[in-house]
Amino acid sequence: MKDYYKILGVGETATNEQIKKAFKDIAKKEHPDRGGNEAVFKEANEAHDTLKDSQKRHDYDTQRKFGGSTRQGGQGQHPFFEDIFGDFFSGFQQGQGGDMDFNSRFNFTTQGNQAKTFRTRQQANKSINVRMAISIKEAMMNNEKTINYRLPSGREEFATVKIPAGVQHGVTFKFTGMGDDSIKNVPRGDLMVQMSVLDSDGYTRKVNDLYTDKTINCFQAMRGHEIKLKTLEDSVITVKVPSGTQHGTLLSVKSKGMPVHRTLNIRGNLYIRILVLIPQLSAADLKKIKDL
Repeated sequence: MKDYYKILGVGETATNEQIKKAFKDIAKKEHPDRGGNEAVFKEANEAHDTLKDSQKRHDYDTQRKFGGSTRQGGQGQHPFFEDIFGDFFSGFQQGQGGDMDFNSRFNFTTQGNQAKTFRTRQQANKSINVRMAISIKEAMMNNEKTINYRLPSGREEFATVKIPAGVQHGVTFKFTGMGDDSIKNVPRGDLMVQMSVLDSDGYTRKVNDLYTDKTINCFQAMRGHEIKLKTLEDSVITVKVPSGTQHGTLLSVKSKGMPVHRTLNIRGNLYIRILVLIPQLSAADLKKIKDL
């Protein structure tokens, strides 16, 4: 498993600000557009994308700590549960007539305290999970959208989501206290909004790079050509197609891809796949070409 903390050069207790600063320092040095190492930059971006998100970071830390081994003997229990329940049940393994002071192990002083703790654990409002779909064109810039959702009670509510430029597919935004409120006198659950970033306008996204197709005829491919391309930001760029370009050739335009999530002035590349159109020729035309 990759050590994201080591990749960014921060400790395991690093704050979000320290993680963000470490990534920016690496990005300034290693971004491909600045002559840096693309592999190092992408690895740092992957680490930053995981550690800046509290839920992803929690899952990653848990996997690092407990993901290495399983219990022998066919049960497949996690070592974390072995440590807790193994110690717990050891109190019962005293042979016949063995007694165990249950209250002393759990620090329960009265029966009322036990009931109160049980109720507290049971009476919790749940989180509500919803999806918000946006196009990669909308993800090109900072955006703001309103989503409506229904509570289990049937009541409709609304939330405004501030979407940062370059947001990745699958990123989840947490709205504390905007979820289920069915159980009274306990805190509301949370609203979890997961982003679905969809391809649009003839463009496909791969991490921070954009891909699109452009068709030219065989004569343009042979002698060279200039193509006009409308970007997702509604600007028009000119791209030179070299003479002798083959069908399927990828042309790249640096820094015309997606913004890197939560960073400024750092963008992926744009890749244009050239499709060479071969005209339909008659038998007479084919004979003329053959005779040349």
